[in-house]
Amino acid sequence: MSDVIPATRQFRAKVAAAVAAGGSVPAITHVGWGTNGDPASDEQTALGDEVHRQVVGAATPDGVLLHVTATLSGADVPGYAIRELGLFDSDGELAARRAFSPIELDPGTEIDSTLDLQF
Repeated sequence: MSDVIPATRQFRAKVAAAVAAGGSVPAITHVGWGTNGDPASDEQTALGDEVHRQVVGAATPDGVLLHVTATLSGADVPGYAIRELGLFDSDGELAARRAFSPIELDPGTEIDSTLDLQF
């Protein structure tokens, strides 16, 4: 799965504040998975129903995008129909969210994701 997802307002505000103050932007460090399939909004501050969070595989800048990779193991979400994911910054706050059709994984399966966070 690869998709461009926009940053939340709260994360864009952090980017703007860091630029204005000459500081650093919090890194994208974690991806969360949840079961709420409601449409994503840039005003959200949390996943609708988070069931698992893990460290991202990698985060690589590319122009105005940040390529973020993560692998979800079915063993980490047993019995859940995953309908949303979110990227979280080093402060633990939601930087982006995406909702999608349900994905159910058996314990022995994995899904690789590449998300392109757009600022």
